[in-house]
Amino acid sequence: MACTPSSLIIAKLHFAPISKALDAKWSSDLRPVYFLFLLFASGILWAQTPNEALSSLTSEYQSWVNRSCPKSLGPSLWSSCVLRESAAAKVGKPNLSGLNSDLRNWVVRSCPDSLGPSLAISCLNRESAALAQGIPNLSSLTEEQKNWLSNSCPSSLGPSLWVSCINRESAALSGTKTVPKPSYSAPPASQPRSYGSRNGPNSYEIEVAHNDELFIINGEKYEAQTYCLGWEEGDYVIFLDGSAFGACASAELYNLRTEQKCNVWCE
Repeated sequence: MACTPSSLIIAKLHFAPISKALDAKWSSDLRPVYFLFLLFASGILWAQTPNEALSSLTSEYQSWVNRSCPKSLGPSLWSSCVLRESAAAKVGKPNLSGLNSDLRNWVVRSCPDSLGPSLAISCLNRESAALAQGIPNLSSLTEEQKNWLSNSCPSSLGPSLWVSCINRESAALSGTKTVPKPSYSAPPASQPRSYGSRNGPNSYEIEVAHNDELFIINGEKYEAQTYCLGWEEGDYVIFLDGSAFGACASAELYNLRTEQKCNVWCE
């Protein structure tokens, strides 16, 4: 934060009693340290407020930040949210004009605005960077192998995870000429599927729940694709699909209390 002459004067007046005490007791060798202290203090006094951060944005980005930071979060969380999201919105979305329309639409679908400015812009940068080198070349694979890869690495993963998946799985296919036939075995009717318990190693607590739409789980933010009705803070969920560490484009969650599934956007 830049320190203007007026801010330095205000800070010096504010700390005048300290200045007199320092002059009386300390040697002149410590005066440079005291001057640095004044600079630091004046920066604190002139820190940017949430409203100032919002006012520096365009009306479109202001609306985006306000949608992402509802005042129902409470004063402290709201202020922190506005400052964080405004800083991200100030940088703006990356330029995707270098991608063709199909790839550009894929990136945009993978990084919806509902994630909020900081997560959405971070997502856009990551996903577009994953496509900067182009799509992996699969021309050496048979059609059967390509279909196998397509089933193993769906495009719903998003560009970055999809490229990583394709590179990993195609490398494993390098010495494979035929695709093994899948075998299916239906589970016994007398043994219904169990999703575990709230104390199980694969269950995670919902740390923050907002309006059946926004959830913080394992320190990561997830946004309901529609609504996860009745899901509350303190509920435990397991990940049927996706990642509890945010390394996914979307995920399917199962709430152990409501016994309901819900699809969410990751990040």
